[in-house]
Amino acid sequence: MPAINPGKDKKQKVLDAIKKADPPYVTIQDMADKTGFSRETVSKYMAVLEAEGKIKITKTIGKANLFEAEK
Repeated sequence: MPAINPGKDKKQKVLDAIKKADPPYVTIQDMADKTGFSRETVSKYMAVLEAEGKIKITKTIGKANLFEAEK
C-alpha cells in the first residue's frame, strides 16, 4: 500500500486556488480564506511552491506579499 501524503493534497489545493484567482495576485490571507486552511498552513505551502518555482512574489505592499502562479 503506498504511503499517504496529506501535505501533497493541501499543497495542490493551494496551487490550484492561486491558479484560479481573479485577479491573479493573491495574499496568504486570500488563500487561507479560499482554501479554509490556516494562514500558517498556507504560508508553509506557498513557501514550498515558491521554492519549486511554481509561484512567485510579484509585489509587496506593506508587510503583505502578492503572489501569482508562474505561467
